Amino acid sequence: MKRRVPLLLGDYAAGRDNNIQLLRLLAATAVVFFHCYALTNHWTDEPLWKLAPELNFGALGVKMFFVISGFLVTQSWLARLRIDTFILARALRIYPALIAATLWTIALAALSTRLSWLAFIGNPQTGDYLWHTAFGIDVRDRLPGAFAANPLPYSVNGSLWTLPIELRLYVGLAIAGIAGLLTRRTIWLVAVAALVAIAWVRPDWLAWTLDGPASPIVAELALLFALGSLAYVWRSAIPLSLIGALGAVALVAWNPGGLPRTTLFDPLLAYALLVCAYHPWIRWAGFNRVGDYSYGVYVYSFPIQQTVVQRLPGIEPLTLFGYAFPVVLAIAAVSWHALEKPALGLKSRFD
Repeated sequence: MKRRVPLLLGDYAAGRDNNIQLLRLLAATAVVFFHCYALTNHWTDEPLWKLAPELNFGALGVKMFFVISGFLVTQSWLARLRIDTFILARALRIYPALIAATLWTIALAALSTRLSWLAFIGNPQTGDYLWHTAFGIDVRDRLPGAFAANPLPYSVNGSLWTLPIELRLYVGLAIAGIAGLLTRRTIWLVAVAALVAIAWVRPDWLAWTLDGPASPIVAELALLFALGSLAYVWRSAIPLSLIGALGAVALVAWNPGGLPRTTLFDPLLAYALLVCAYHPWIRWAGFNRVGDYSYGVYVYSFPIQQTVVQRLPGIEPLTLFGYAFPVVLAIAAVSWHALEKPALGLKSRFD
């Protein structure tokens, strides 16, 4: 009897014939969906939160992004092995839409406030927001008098808090790449395991990356990024099993002992996500002919949702989603075709 050869992640990870673009859009949509409940003060009515209090669609979407990012950014480094082209590739992906989203947020916030345009633009808080947020250094989420009467007042773009974390992880990955860790998969595995152990036992040693009261969340996102990175480095040894992915989902749904939704959730999510991304039997290649709107959906959506909430007091979460999401998707499409895609096209000049 002929032995069946398992499908391996490494056999399908090259190129763009996969579901990554679709999964990123679903992740961004999940964040928008969650914010419809958060911004209308219906936090605990969010369906996933009601079904499994340890989870919600917003956190799930963000975690999906970090697994995918760790996988693709590691792929980007190993395809180049040069710090200058790596930095340029990351900058061309992150900054054009981030700068545009910062200006977009300022514009919508200005329309929401009772201050005059001159008073709003001249306020030091506006300049501080522009500088810190556009460069992703330490993003702000307040602008003078913005959305003051909303259920979540003064918050102008709560989605952007993850970007400084992502940028720090790019720096960490580049350091690992320069040190040669990413081309030695066993050493990279040991290094990541050591960092996880340090973060668990002595988090104060990593205080420069785990800053403030949100440090456990930052640590988890870093772990998800690292799992994605490890998956790429070990891609030739990771089987693509639909049964395994379904088993991971089933474990989270069943949640024996509470572990699948806590300690085991991140590796279970990472495996299921990568199987969905690369398994050839479920590949939707035609979707890739559509633009990659996920980043635009993520960075432009929040102030649009806040604007709708301000103009329609008392709006329900699902109604908010129905009104806001088509606008968000249209703006994301314009951003992709007019700004993000042309910027990414510049990478080929330097590779």
